[in-house]
Amino acid sequence: MKQLICPIGKKPCDRDCPDRYPDQPEGGCRLTTAQELGAKIVILGNGTVGMLFTPGEEDEQ
Repeated sequence: MKQLICPIGKKPCDRDCPDRYPDQPEGGCRLTTAQELGAKIVILGNGTVGMLFTPGEEDEQ
């Protein structure tokens, strides 16, 4: 089973992460879902993370 990669730590999702989906053995949370949907994850500091969606960017890749 492929483990999802945390966009913050760049490693497989920690099993004890409080944001992890409890019913998905491969890991994942709202951040990994947003990233799969095309969001850029932005670390703002002090434990704050943002999600940035840019319209039309997927067409340019």
